[in-house]
Amino acid sequence: MTTEDERKSRMAREVELLWGLDAPAARRGPKPRLSREAVVRAAIAVADAEGLDALSMQRVARELGYTTMSLYRYVDSKEDMLVLMLDAAMDGVPPGPRADGDWRAGLEEWCHDALDMYRAHPWTVFVGFSGPPSGPNGLRWMEAGLRELVASGLGVGEAVQMLTMLSAVLRDTIRLEIEMTRAAQSTGSTLLEVEGDYSVGLRRVVTADRFPTIARMLGEEVLEEAPPADTRRTGGPAEEIDFGLHRILDGIEAYVRSRAAGPPRA
Repeated sequence: MTTEDERKSRMAREVELLWGLDAPAARRGPKPRLSREAVVRAAIAVADAEGLDALSMQRVARELGYTTMSLYRYVDSKEDMLVLMLDAAMDGVPPGPRADGDWRAGLEEWCHDALDMYRAHPWTVFVGFSGPPSGPNGLRWMEAGLRELVASGLGVGEAVQMLTMLSAVLRDTIRLEIEMTRAAQSTGSTLLEVEGDYSVGLRRVVTADRFPTIARMLGEEVLEEAPPADTRRTGGPAEEIDFGLHRILDGIEAYVRSRAAGPPRA
């Protein structure tokens, strides 16, 4: 059984790792040719190109031209390397405060920038989630998201809950899009083509008496929309996230407004 002290020890260890508090004291002599930052950069390059399955200490060492054992001077384990990689992958600059104070627009920008970050490093959504960010880059993103949510009128605790939910939605939507894209590519198809084939298949078995709402969906040709004009788009679920995102923001706005109005008068 994991004790509370052991949990605290792991959490403290992650902070030390991400903030370099565990770095050994500087030694006299020539500066080492290798560094923790170089190891992490090489690991990210492998994961970006080939996914997490290709990642190992041995593979990273080979990419750098060093022995595997030499890497352990800078990173204690693959698990530690993943912790460092996740924070390093978030090195983009999150949106700053808007001059117009529009928290909704600021939060939408935050969400889309986060999606871009996930797309740039698809492996990040497949790393097991162990808790809130504690590294410098992750905390900058957390600060930026909380700033906009608190500006809406939510309390800080409420903002943390909403940011956790939004982050989960973004992460899982990108993961779904990646998995669907991989499945489509394995058959030599695109997501748009697979969606069309799905509609054709459903029309063979769906009847209005058994599945009235799905039959309506097929009748309105929801799945047969024209391909997007922007050829860079694939039709994946993350590209259609704005509708759901806007409804979440509507809910926050309505909640804050109703709370400000106070309880209804008798």
